[in-house]
Amino acid sequence: MTATTPPPAGPLHGQVALVTGGAKGIGRAIVRELAGKGASIIVGAGRDLAGAEAVAEDITASGGRARAFACDLGDRASVDGMVDAAVAAFGRLDIVVGNAGASARGLLTDLSADDWDTVFAINTRGFFFLATAAARHMIPQGSGLVVSIAGASAHRCYPGAGGYGPSKAAVVSLTQQMAVEWARHGLRVNGVSPGPIRDPDSGWQQREPALAEEVLKIPLKRAGRPEDVARAVGYLAEADYVTGQMLVVDGGSTTTWYISV
Repeated sequence: MTATTPPPAGPLHGQVALVTGGAKGIGRAIVRELAGKGASIIVGAGRDLAGAEAVAEDITASGGRARAFACDLGDRASVDGMVDAAVAAFGRLDIVVGNAGASARGLLTDLSADDWDTVFAINTRGFFFLATAAARHMIPQGSGLVVSIAGASAHRCYPGAGGYGPSKAAVVSLTQQMAVEWARHGLRVNGVSPGPIRDPDSGWQQREPALAEEVLKIPLKRAGRPEDVARAVGYLAEADYVTGQMLVVDGGSTTTWYISV
């Protein structure tokens, strides 16, 4: 495909998708997956607007449609502004993926109040702000999809997870409540919970050889890739009869999880 040859119409042709944290890692893979299915893309960014713009430019160069916008997920007015700008740019909003997140790992007794507040502000409040802002545009359309990116830590506990697991468990609960409340408006709300992802942008490389040990406990005997998560989001984008579900993409680790405490 060249920059002058438009891509063939895919199953998401005519739809508009917004992905937060889309400049790198899992978010970038999700952006590429949805763009490959024909969606127009809004790449949401926090600190890395330049990276988000580069991802958007790559999509445009391949014949797709994409824009990049920055926002502070902890600030409701900022999130509302990004969602409104996305609708103004493309005329509608069909898919929103809350991928951006923050981590505050450590023993609970060692966590500061600021650490706790920060991880909940981005992971939980940020997803709530994003999803509700999107829903206000989707409800009049009578259709739309919201996808949360939670994590395996939302479904199992281990020492040192800190505020990350609890903040993502709250996202799981929000996902299910939104699905129930918004179904009558034609909206679907689902989530994806990734397990360990080995990717240069994820920070997991700093945990070797600990990650290699963790992989031994995974039934499929490998860490995940960003594309594994992206394909799950792509499935949910087309699964019209699926709502209120969390798709765990972890190689089976949550079914066999065990550690020494």
